[in-house]
Amino acid sequence: MKKKRVLCVCLTAAMLTGLLGGCGSAASTSTTSDAAASTEAGTAATSAAAADTQAAESTGDKETVNFWYLWGGDEAKYIEQIIAAYNDSQDKYEVVGLSTPDQQKVLTGISGGNGPDITDDFGSDMANYANENIALALDDYIAKDGIDTSAFVTGTLDQQQYDGKTYAFPISANVFALYYNKDLLKEAGYTDPPKTLEEMEEMSFKLTKSENGQLTQLGAPLVPTSYWYNSITFDYGTDYGQVGNLTPDNEGFRNALTYLHDYVAEFGSDAVNSYVTSGQSKVNSAQDPFLAGQAAFRIDGTWFYKMAEDAGLNFGLELLPAAESQNGQTYSYLDTSCFYIPSTAKNPDGAWDFLKYITMGDGAKMFITLKKDLPALNSLLDDPDVTSNGDSYSVYLKVLSESTLKTMPSMLNGSDYATALSNAVDSVMLGGSVDDAIATAVSASDGLK
Repeated sequence: MKKKRVLCVCLTAAMLTGLLGGCGSAASTSTTSDAAASTEAGTAATSAAAADTQAAESTGDKETVNFWYLWGGDEAKYIEQIIAAYNDSQDKYEVVGLSTPDQQKVLTGISGGNGPDITDDFGSDMANYANENIALALDDYIAKDGIDTSAFVTGTLDQQQYDGKTYAFPISANVFALYYNKDLLKEAGYTDPPKTLEEMEEMSFKLTKSENGQLTQLGAPLVPTSYWYNSITFDYGTDYGQVGNLTPDNEGFRNALTYLHDYVAEFGSDAVNSYVTSGQSKVNSAQDPFLAGQAAFRIDGTWFYKMAEDAGLNFGLELLPAAESQNGQTYSYLDTSCFYIPSTAKNPDGAWDFLKYITMGDGAKMFITLKKDLPALNSLLDDPDVTSNGDSYSVYLKVLSESTLKTMPSMLNGSDYATALSNAVDSVMLGGSVDDAIATAVSASDGLK
């Protein structure tokens, strides 16, 4: 998903509170400031006026629904195909699309009352949008139309809800799996990928190479920096709690930090930190450690598969193996893309009709098959047109259907909580103790909402 958003990357990138590495830049979303609003409002208003003009020329007797979407390029063309199909399917509404690949511009338009009737974003942003009256609660529409929200894959609706209300519907899911370099494993004497999380961690030590105090091959899946530790945390069946009971001291996160601590102790803080920092700066480029054949394991999403193929790697893809304590039950971090109706929408009824079409109707299947994303609808998990989307789909669809999916807490201070967790990882990476890192994270998360 090529969406323009702002990402601040520390030594370990901020936790995935928004959309993710290769599928689109994740971001921490802030409320539009008055200064930004005054600067951007003119542009947003101009965009809205252009959309209205276009609508006036094309809608006839239909009611206009203005749809600003964050996708651009080829992905924008896919969205326009869905819009055209919807417009042809009924006689009441005419959706007019406008590619606006700038999240801040969309928010400015909404805040100024000159925004769209419907737009898209990431599920991790919806708590803030709900609290700041950016997004409209959908509960009355859901009740009126008798919508069965169990149609969505378990967990995908969680990010769209805040304080007991639903503010968006998911359109696609992002989950993670384990990539491994078959040649590097074979060279180290392994014929199969790891069957448990503990086995992967043990193998990672043997798969790491160093020379003159510098790593030359990374065995641990520490790049990208933002995926591995929440994946391991969730793999123990634990999570980071909820508002009012945040739990950065959970067993899984402690085990993730202990693994990192032992790895750093074995190969040296400077060596590991230098390699990981350099690798993170080259993520998804030709010099990316995994793509360059210099990393054994990688935890990543669907978007990485083609990159690995194009790099000519001899690689495999499996579900992240379960921790021994979980008796074979696997887990995955989950993030979503979603559609919501702004609180200032001029045609919320029309927006709702289109929202249903693109998230639960024919448009949902078009979206998934055109963009080759993972579906958020249960009915699409075994749809032949979806399962044939690519070689990696069998693995990622298995994650969606078999793994327990975990999300970060739906909270207003999500970025602050993510920073507290990533700072704990940084501390251990630099040679600090696990206990001190967790104690600091607990203190930093106290009182967050």
